[in-house]
Amino acid sequence: MAAAADLVVLGGQVLTVDENFTIASAVAVANGRIAAVGDDETIRPWIGPKTDVIELRGRTVLPGINDAHLHLALFGTSRPPFSLDLTVVDSLATLQQAFADAANEPPDNRWLTGHGWREATITEYAKGVAPHRAHLDKATGDHPALLEHASGHAVLVNSAALRLAGITAETPDPTGGQIVRDHAGEPTGMLLESAGLLATRHAPPLTQQQRLAAITSAMHTLNSLGITSVTDPIVWPELLRDYTALHRQDRMTIRVNTLLHWDWPSPTTSYERLKLALEYAGISTGLGDDWLRIGGCKLFADGVPTHCTAWLYEPYPGGGTGHLVTEGDDEAARYTELLNIIELVHQHRLQAQIHVTGDRAADAAIDGIVRAIKSDPWPDARHALIHGTLLAERSFPRLAAHGIGVITSSLMKSHSGASIAPAIGERRWANAFPAGALLAAGVHVADSSDAPVTFPDWRRGLATFVGAAPHPFAEVPSALRLTREQAIRLWTTGGAYMEHAEHRKGSISPGMLADLVVLDEDFLTVEDSALHELTPVLTIAGGRRVFDAMVV
Repeated sequence: MAAAADLVVLGGQVLTVDENFTIASAVAVANGRIAAVGDDETIRPWIGPKTDVIELRGRTVLPGINDAHLHLALFGTSRPPFSLDLTVVDSLATLQQAFADAANEPPDNRWLTGHGWREATITEYAKGVAPHRAHLDKATGDHPALLEHASGHAVLVNSAALRLAGITAETPDPTGGQIVRDHAGEPTGMLLESAGLLATRHAPPLTQQQRLAAITSAMHTLNSLGITSVTDPIVWPELLRDYTALHRQDRMTIRVNTLLHWDWPSPTTSYERLKLALEYAGISTGLGDDWLRIGGCKLFADGVPTHCTAWLYEPYPGGGTGHLVTEGDDEAARYTELLNIIELVHQHRLQAQIHVTGDRAADAAIDGIVRAIKSDPWPDARHALIHGTLLAERSFPRLAAHGIGVITSSLMKSHSGASIAPAIGERRWANAFPAGALLAAGVHVADSSDAPVTFPDWRRGLATFVGAAPHPFAEVPSALRLTREQAIRLWTTGGAYMEHAEHRKGSISPGMLADLVVLDEDFLTVEDSALHELTPVLTIAGGRRVFDAMVV
């Protein structure tokens, strides 16, 4: 042994999540990495006079949790004090009261913003009342108000915001978006997909100090859940500068793998704009270090089932099949545009992670990836589909054959089921996010929360995919369920693989980054029904305690 360890944990159940799912009892950490793993007697010699020794007393240790699709900055700014929390709103009366209270607070000229509302959880909307600006006007008065839908693919604004944005009956729908209108052709205040940008671009931006405060607050929340790594799937230039500032100030407690996107908050990416951006950026997948890294590019193929903008083969119960959100005058042109931008990203040696929720959109994205790989081989590209909500089973062999991963969204089963199931039918919803079938077909899979679309609680994700989520719309057919080992791999090694980082993190092995989470309970024996209540009591990132609630 060369030197004493900086930190040692003893007397626990260490689930290494290595290739053999080895179980140890102790770990030594030195210089931010795992120095040794074994039994207590093997590790005790690593203890020196300055070693931080943690007696686990039977607690479980897992690798730090890696959320493979989490909007870190947006999660921070979607919460108070930066935005009203609308996840708890259950009626128009409570919605109006929340905004009336906010309107009475200074300053008088600011925009009122809220995040997280869903039609299914607001009584009147769940019964069929269509969201409308009139539902906000009385409570908000002359304040422009903007309510971000939980999906992130729609906003509801009041009349004052429509006026400031200049949106009228004559305003045309933008490419890839829709201004929802009433029977008279007047805007209702609902703006879908890229149409949301017509209003959001007029809201005053947060200051850098506010943005950094929101990000650090979000990181601390994630640390308290045992999360040490995320892939932030929409990182625009200003946000990348914010992450760089936090990194330089040594304020990172979450490792961030970034997917670049130049058009946000619009999901529509133009080939010509992307080509220009990539020519000047001079970047490729892997640039950065262990705390902040360029992972690739985020692309959008379609929208979301909730608003019937996911592109499907089988029509929605109410008619229509959705559409691609890329540029083009018709679906054939939009399909060609999608394939071209995928190939462009591939040629620049950037991993493409593509938002697809409909089965038809997924097949289009697969077509694009396969074409790019065949024309310009890159064996370790690891392109991936994000969500893959309604993947067709016939697509699984193509995914496996071409090394295309899928990043599922298990938490949407419980958070979004009440909204999505009526939109697509309960049969299709029951088979959404088919992680078990994908793994059986040899497809690489990682799981994610898509926060702030859901609260980033990986424990509920585990419970969902093993078939024990406490929610009526979260049922997973028995043939699609995961074992407990498979489920935890989706939140550790699975995410690391998607980042090209499986040799640096995701398991507890010598040489790996020292990212750990300690749970009060025995992970292997606790009932499935209690998985969503596991208790993280200590989180270690890079050998540092970043969350500590462990009672000795």
